[in-house]
Amino acid sequence: MGSLEGFTPADFDAFAQNKWCSHAFNRARLEVKLKLNALGKELVQVLSPKLEGEQAQVTEERPSIFNQHQVKHLTLYFIRSEKERNLLEGILDRSKSVAEMVNDPALHHKHIILGIRLSQQGIEAGLWLHRDAWVDWKNVVQRCREHWDLDRLGELLRALPDSILHVRGGGFFDAPSTPLRQMGTQALLDAFQQEGPWTILGEKRERLDPLCASSDLLPWMSGLLDSLLPLLHFIRWRGENDFHELKDVLKGQKQKAEQRFTSIKVGDEVRVTKGLGSGKIVVVESLERKGVAKVWIGSMLISLKIEDLAAL
Repeated sequence: MGSLEGFTPADFDAFAQNKWCSHAFNRARLEVKLKLNALGKELVQVLSPKLEGEQAQVTEERPSIFNQHQVKHLTLYFIRSEKERNLLEGILDRSKSVAEMVNDPALHHKHIILGIRLSQQGIEAGLWLHRDAWVDWKNVVQRCREHWDLDRLGELLRALPDSILHVRGGGFFDAPSTPLRQMGTQALLDAFQQEGPWTILGEKRERLDPLCASSDLLPWMSGLLDSLLPLLHFIRWRGENDFHELKDVLKGQKQKAEQRFTSIKVGDEVRVTKGLGSGKIVVVESLERKGVAKVWIGSMLISLKIEDLAAL
């Protein structure tokens, strides 16, 4: 991969099933994560003229709540900017219960991403939409059904390489897949709504594929992701690509948070109106300008949105 190291058999074996839950293999997985971070930096340099604020991140290499305490794979992903994520946080979180958020807090499940996943079986890369990234997939469904852009979606799909697969329901190596060109545009839109947890458009390479350890891996990945960027930008919700009409909702949320911020002070007792601790009287420890307050619930100091607190 140019100046970067390729991926060895030992890298793939760090994700064998008997190692998923063990901290004894954190070091081996960290070595893989460092390679993925370096790959991400190279890809940002190659793709940056066409990226629209997407940032590269890699998932956690240690078993934790962010991966259900098992590391089946590591994923390098390109996600919308922190500013855009913060805008959508309240809307996305409201669609899930506290229990659901605790069970699956993974950041990259909430947003459309370009992703590269390394597991024991090999490498898979492409455009991924999790069922929890509903702001994005519903955006393209509404764009095509209510604003007559289905033909444009078809043009973008026909421009993609013949080798790209559509994967139904899960990852590349454990779910059925078909060539994307065999699907119609309407079938793809239906897949976003009906199938889970993932809809993936991309390619895969088995662990023994010579490409995984060769200098051609970076050009393959950059070429694949570059070909998918126009489709990502067509689907992804943004202020200027808003077919949910979310801008007024977001503006209203911001105004409510600002109003409550001015009415609540450090040391005040307030009532929690939503989420964790709903109905409890808590004490405000500190206020943050992102519309978040830190409050004491018993002996625990937690962060809650200002709009979920009410002055007494």
